[in-house]
Amino acid sequence: MSNQTSETKRCKGVKPDGKRCKIQVPLDGSLCEHHDTDLEAFVRNPEKCIEIMSGRYPKIHHPACDRKGVNDCECPSYTGGAQVMRTMQKAFKDSASYHPLYRKLNKMRMRVKVKKIRNYYNSIKETDLWLPTKPAWRQYRFFVWDDKQERVVVRIIKDNIRDKATLLRWLKRLAPLHVYYTTAAWMNPQGIGPDPFGKKGRNKFRKKGWSYKTKTYHNNFLWQELYFDVDYCNADYNEGAKTLGSLINELDKEPNLFSPREELTIVFSGGKGFHLVDTNWRTMDLIYNDSLRSQVNELWPHDSSIDEAIDILKDEHDCDITRPEDRQKFSRFIKQKIINHLKETGILIDYDVTPDPRRIIRLPGTVHGKTLRVCKIITENDLLRNEAGEIVGYEPDESIG
Repeated sequence: MSNQTSETKRCKGVKPDGKRCKIQVPLDGSLCEHHDTDLEAFVRNPEKCIEIMSGRYPKIHHPACDRKGVNDCECPSYTGGAQVMRTMQKAFKDSASYHPLYRKLNKMRMRVKVKKIRNYYNSIKETDLWLPTKPAWRQYRFFVWDDKQERVVVRIIKDNIRDKATLLRWLKRLAPLHVYYTTAAWMNPQGIGPDPFGKKGRNKFRKKGWSYKTKTYHNNFLWQELYFDVDYCNADYNEGAKTLGSLINELDKEPNLFSPREELTIVFSGGKGFHLVDTNWRTMDLIYNDSLRSQVNELWPHDSSIDEAIDILKDEHDCDITRPEDRQKFSRFIKQKIINHLKETGILIDYDVTPDPRRIIRLPGTVHGKTLRVCKIITENDLLRNEAGEIVGYEPDESIG
């Protein structure tokens, strides 16, 4: 072990989560093969750097694309020239980020940003904030700048945030860059664990030797409203607003299944797009309301019916749909049917957000740490329309800075 330590050192590359890479590299090097894309590496071997970038980011993904990790989608690929320019930009950026002066400047910049956010929260009142239904049954995650570690850390608030006064007290105390809450309600929101029905969760359950039928103390799923996330990486918000309008019109076609458009909650995220929330949605209504269930089956006949899904869950998985660990599986199934329908209509949103029972989403009334704009609830009247009455854009407020 001592020989290995003397012959190698730790890679100085930084992962996307802000943590330093743990891979060991030779003493005459500084970066592992995953991070060897700085300016020195580009000058030494540009072909290798371009190859690394092409393998890691080969496509120009649409914001709604759900295959960004595997890149097996139909999104267009970057041209050779574009990859060269992207590799050069990353080389300059990586080299700058390793310099002590850059770290010092970044630290100063983050301190200024945190000060602006703190001043904003000290200036607002409780009425300027918003909380979801039954806020005490949600988990809240604050993304906070840690000056000592020089990175953003995630803090799960262990306090039960029952009212806006409690939320405002935490906002003033921590001045978070980002604030998120769980789209689902949980019996024990501070102790939410891995999803036994998700890929990562299944792997963890298998490694720990757990069974989702017995290890349920952190999976007491209660309910989840219907959330849609419209994200666009554009200079303006026109495309996102148009997609939002198409989504509202599509939901408005089924008034018995979804809430009326005037009761839907529209949220400007403060960053790239919008959220659309049906706060009246309850998946369990589909179990006890026969007419509503038959309507869903008629809407999407190409999928297996809800009745069939309930029978499959009971027969193959010994599921009781009233149990919390099985209720979230049924909720995921129903919402996936809705997403499949939206895919067929060509409405491009983030398809992974809606069916995920453990998804977190930005809390309205809080500051977006990148743009310093406030995430806020808006109405259809706040959106720009053309002469035909179609939604064509949105003009956000100025940043708090």
